[in-house]
Amino acid sequence: MSLKSAWREFWHDVPGQRFGHRYERLNTRDHSTLGRVLRMALGIALIALGLVFGPLPGPGFVPTLAGLALLAGESRRIAAALDRAEVKVRSWLS
Repeated sequence: MSLKSAWREFWHDVPGQRFGHRYERLNTRDHSTLGRVLRMALGIALIALGLVFGPLPGPGFVPTLAGLALLAGESRRIAAALDRAEVKVRSWLS
């Protein structure tokens, strides 16, 4: 699956279920251990980068969210937490 089609599938998924569905899609296919390790390492690095740049002016939360999204593909708990958070944030914004 290409990156573009994976993004499109994620974006058009039901809010509050996106991360859980992404977790299921990633874990039902054969993926290499190296790919999983790289996604987890990149996710952790992005979260650390976001925490470092968070107090500075600008969008420091963006790398943190991207890192969490990467980790959600590898952890059912993180995926469920992000699905719940998405629903709450959407209700606050509406």
